[in-house]
Amino acid sequence: PYSPPEDFIIKTVDTWTPTDADRIHLEPTQGRRNSHGRSETRYKNGSFRQVLKWDRSLGQYGDGNNAFREPNSVAWLESSKIAVVDTNAHCIKVFHSETGQFEYSFGRGRTLGCQNLLYPYRIAVVPGGNDELVVIQRHPRPQIHVFSCSGEFIRRFGQHLEKPRALTVDQSHRIIVIESQVQKLHIFSLDGKILSLFHLNEHLQFPTSICSNNYEIFISDNHLHTIKVFSYSGQLIREIKEANYITYPTNIKLNSKGQLITIDNHQGLNITVYDEYEQKKRLGAYTARICHSQILDVAIESNSNILHLASKDYRVYTYQLPL
Repeated sequence: PYSPPEDFIIKTVDTWTPTDADRIHLEPTQGRRNSHGRSETRYKNGSFRQVLKWDRSLGQYGDGNNAFREPNSVAWLESSKIAVVDTNAHCIKVFHSETGQFEYSFGRGRTLGCQNLLYPYRIAVVPGGNDELVVIQRHPRPQIHVFSCSGEFIRRFGQHLEKPRALTVDQSHRIIVIESQVQKLHIFSLDGKILSLFHLNEHLQFPTSICSNNYEIFISDNHLHTIKVFSYSGQLIREIKEANYITYPTNIKLNSKGQLITIDNHQGLNITVYDEYEQKKRLGAYTARICHSQILDVAIESNSNILHLASKDYRVYTYQLPL
């Protein structure tokens, strides 16, 4: 059920392999490890990075169960499932995270008490619960929907949102949304009550991703090449910057230890990890062996440091971080 590693030319088509229509040929590479088993490193954009290969991939372009039209977001469920937002198909598709087997989809059709989703854009899982899913729609009807893990509609709210860019749900089940262009930070309760609203125009230019450790809110800024950390009262606490290692960040995640994982697409996929103690120490720097299309979103299996990356080439790639 898995796709082979990228040192083979892939011709067959199944759930986990690229298709001929994608015209991607993955050639063998030599010298992946030297005789002493040390990892390959690459000097890139002024930094040395360990080279990683993806373990498996899921999807292709299309309208079938195992295909996507625009996989803009991905989330990992504690029940060992991956939920993928297919924006232009107006639905959420759910797969087994290890086998890649399609299980079900929801959002299209008036089923399970839910009206149709319209351009769903980002997704997050409510932690420590029953894998409830929080989905945010983009223009022309920005709003938040909450679903059970099986796709049953629970509620919707947030119709006042303008340009939602990213969201996260913290351990206290607060939904945190950052908007681009208007640079607003919203905090909601899970039942849709507005808890806080902050205007961050003086701190942000182009926010791209958001995560939280339950007492601090991390926001990546693509134009400022930085991760900014805010309190729940909207105050800027600190800024995480490192030349050549944080460049045009697109996604950020926290693992179970509280370590910060930053991802960018600057001349290929780059991943940098910082420690949990105010992110003052860099723990690792990695780059992908192949040059991916734009990475749209990232989900993490936080206990195992496995990343699932939704890509603009209509696939979800899985990487294991050697932390």
